[in-house]
This record gives sequence, structure tokens and C-alpha cells, in this order.
Amino acid sequence: MNIRLNKKLHWFQLSQRQRVSPFPNYISMETVCNEMKQVIGYAYQQSIVFFTENVFYAFFDKDDHERVGMGVMKRVLADPALFMKLAKKQKAFGRSFYRFLRANNKPAALKTMHNAKLAALHEEYDKRYRQVYSHYFPVLAMENYFFQYLREYIASREPDPIRAGKAIDRLITEQRAMINWQERKAALAVCQRIAQNSRWRAIFKQRHAGNVLKSIRADTALRALFMKHVRRFFWITRDYDDPILSQEDFIVRFKKLLASDPHAALKKMIRDEQQLERDVRAIYRTLKIDTKHQRLFKTMREAIYYKELRKWIVSQTLHLYDPILIEIAKRGVLSIRQARHLLTQEVRPMLVHGIDMSSIVNERIRLVVFHNFRRKTAVLMGKQAQQYFDFFVKIDRKVKALYGTPVSPGTARGPVKIVINPDAFHKVKKGDIIATIQATPVFTHVLSIASGLICDGGPGITSHPATLAREAGIPGIIGLRMATKILKDGQIVEVDGNEGVVRIRK
Repeated sequence: MNIRLNKKLHWFQLSQRQRVSPFPNYISMETVCNEMKQVIGYAYQQSIVFFTENVFYAFFDKDDHERVGMGVMKRVLADPALFMKLAKKQKAFGRSFYRFLRANNKPAALKTMHNAKLAALHEEYDKRYRQVYSHYFPVLAMENYFFQYLREYIASREPDPIRAGKAIDRLITEQRAMINWQERKAALAVCQRIAQNSRWRAIFKQRHAGNVLKSIRADTALRALFMKHVRRFFWITRDYDDPILSQEDFIVRFKKLLASDPHAALKKMIRDEQQLERDVRAIYRTLKIDTKHQRLFKTMREAIYYKELRKWIVSQTLHLYDPILIEIAKRGVLSIRQARHLLTQEVRPMLVHGIDMSSIVNERIRLVVFHNFRRKTAVLMGKQAQQYFDFFVKIDRKVKALYGTPVSPGTARGPVKIVINPDAFHKVKKGDIIATIQATPVFTHVLSIASGLICDGGPGITSHPATLAREAGIPGIIGLRMATKILKDGQIVEVDGNEGVVRIRK
């Protein structure tokens, strides 16, 4: 299918992230041009997304994005409870999605399943995923416009930009959406109980995680307590292509918590939550924020929670779908990575008619473009894809400053460390500035020692890097586009999380 690229539109990069494949992300971009219309009354005219060696870029037209974003914001201003109404639907979608996958992802049954039934499972996943994503994207469409509206309101009450930035940071912090915060709090509660039981304490003092796990399995009560936590949080590091946390991973986490004082740490977290509530009330009083805007700040917090709800559903359903996708890959003589580059409509011909997809998906791994235009999608590879990529992805290595969206206030100066994947975490030392494409929950540990976070991607104030930077209490900037390509390890940079500027000093 041929869709003409209009170079005169005001194209901008909305998102960029690493460790992602077309499945299911190309489906996401189709929904924002199609199914989202039925959910919120608005949909995009078009979007353009690139995948190259598991790095993803998404581009939209600024005027189109503003039309959709401002339209959704108008709906929200008229109905501040909108996101919680959508959350109720989203939870129902999630429960149904989980039941469907658990009923159909047993490896033994998949091995004997007819090819046509296997293809039907993939088509059903596509359908259910679209349902989830089309209800999620309205938050992403309007969040920056809504945030700017709230910033301007706070600026009208507080002329000092530093104090205003700190105020709005507190007013939009939503700890329910901080999944690492919630996991740590729950883990501390479990560790507090373990610390009170001498036999359980002794189990976790064993040196090797494998031995600890054997002992846990032998103790019925401890196993139930431990596995409840695992089942609740195993998925928090799953970000499309990323792995889940293993039981051994949780043992390592618990051992670290038990080495300190879990009771004191839990009390501190509870105090911090209570302090946040007091701070919000104090800001309302000091700045004389009216009832209408108090509700709108609550709406922003609900939007952040709602956005993370989609993440919880997608991460868990992707994990539950893995056995099905692995079986599809095996029958198509593909690796799991190759299978993630298949389109939904290609799975049935591959399985039922024996169409060889290996050469096509290998080309897509190198570079593929999805140009979504209303209800049409052009899939471009080879020379056409490269022409698109060269037009959209440009690097100016002579710049002395990078500009993005500020998402966590404060300033920091220090050596930058380029960290694309977790295997580079070892480079980060206390006080470093982390530069990455997109920070995800797996970055939590290194962010605790960093002094700043800058990201090429991050689609808005409710994105993962924004939430993680605020959770870590460090300045954060997203949407820099080319920071990881321009900066080098060890360069000194200044991060201004109030203005959204990264200045290159050396």
C-alpha cells in the first residue's frame, strides 16, 4: 500500500524507546488513528513509526497532535472524573484478557493445537490489545497540554519559578502509579514479617539464592507469603521485550532489605506518603487554589494512575502470551525476535499455507517504517524506509545545548553516562547524569545514585522516565531526541529540570 509522505507537515518526535519490536507496538499506532475515535471522539489523521534494531521512533504532525490533545483536554475539563470512568472499563478489559490467555497458553495444549486455531489466538490477542490501547492513548494525547494548563495556573499564583516547579511536582505526584514504590513498600511489609521469625531469618541468611528458594518451598507458610508477592509484582520489569523478575531476583531484593531495618524503612515510606498528603493540602492553602483546580490536579494524578494501569495490563498479558508466540515462532521456523516482527495478517498464511517469512522479518529487524493514515497502513522496507528515516532522524553534533520537556524539577551538574540497556548499569557512579533513550522501571536502582536523568524519548509528563525521576528526587528532562547520539561518556553537562535544558560544558 502506498501512502504519500507530506514533508510540509510539522512533524515532531513524540516518543523514542529501546528494546521494543513491532509486535505489539505497530498495533498501538494503528489504534490511535482508528479505534480511539470510538473511545474519546478523536483520532489522529496519521502517524509514522520506525523500528530499527529494536529501537522505536514515533512521529506525529504537531497540528494534528494539538487538535487531538486539546480536544481530549476539553472533554476532561468538562468531566474531570473521565479517566477513572475509563479505568473501570480498562480493569474489566484486563480481567477478561487475563482469563483468555490463561485458558489458552498451556504449552502442552499448544503443541497439539491446529495451525488455524493458533492463528486465531494471535488474531484475538490483536483485537483485545487494541481495546486496551485505544482506551489508554487519550491520556498521552492530552497530558502535555493539560500539564501546561496546570503550570500556567500555578505560575499565576506563584511568581517564583523554582517554588512553582516544586509545588506542581508535589501536586501531580501519584504514588499509586509508582510501581517500584508500591513493590518496595509491599516487600518491606513481607520482610518485616520475615525478620520477626527466627527460622525465616535464617533461611534468608543462606548465601546462595538457589538454596534460599529450596528452603522457602519447603516451608508452607513462607512459600505462600513469598509467592503472593512474586505473583503480584513479577511483571514490573517487563517492558515489551524485557524479561520478568524471577523468584531468585525477588530473593536478592529481600536479602538486601533484610540486611537493613525493614520495619524502619516501611515506617519511613508511610511517613513520606502522609507528608505528601500534607504538602498537597498546604499548597492548596498557601496558593489559594480553588476547588475547581484542586479537582483538576486530582484529575492529573488519576491520569498518571490510569496510564500506568495500561502498563500493568500490557506487561502481564505480554508475558502470558509468550508461550503462544513461542509456538507460532517454532512452527514458522523463526526465533522469538523474528516472530515479533510479523504482522497479524501474516501469521495465518505462514502457519496454514507454509509461507516463509524469514527474509521479510530479517529485513524488518534492520529497518521498517509503519505509516498509518486513517484506516490504512503502509509498511515500508529497504530503500523507501531508509528515505523516510533519513528525513526524520537527523543529528546535529555541533549543538552546545539540548532542549526537551522538563518533568522533574531541580538542577544538577556532573559527568554523563550513556546507558541504553541494563548491561551498562555498571558504568554509573554516584552523582552521574544518566542519558538514555527511555528509562523504565528496571532503571530504578541506578537512578537512586544518579544526580539527573535525560532521555531521548518519553512522550510526556506521565511517562516512565518522568515518574522515575520524580520518584528518585532528581531533575529529569525527556524528549531530547539525540542526547545519546551527541553526548559521550564522561562529558560534563548541566541539567536544568525547571526549564528543560541540558547544557554541554566539556
